[in-house]
Amino acid sequence: MLNVLNATVRPLMLNQKVLDVAYELYLAAPPSSYPTIKLKELSRRTGASLLACRNAVVDANRHGRFPQCELET
Repeated sequence: MLNVLNATVRPLMLNQKVLDVAYELYLAAPPSSYPTIKLKELSRRTGASLLACRNAVVDANRHGRFPQCELET
């Protein structure tokens, strides 16, 4: 039972960490019409893969976070 719970919660915690760091990068981006989130920096700071970082930001964008942002590798 503990293994199932751990397998379910760990990705959610990683996603939250990725989103928190992505938000920091989003706010730190130079002001422009499309703030840039650098996926390599996000991956380096969180330990998540580039694909996981990209997917987390894209999913969050679908729910209204990171409006008009640009992703860069």
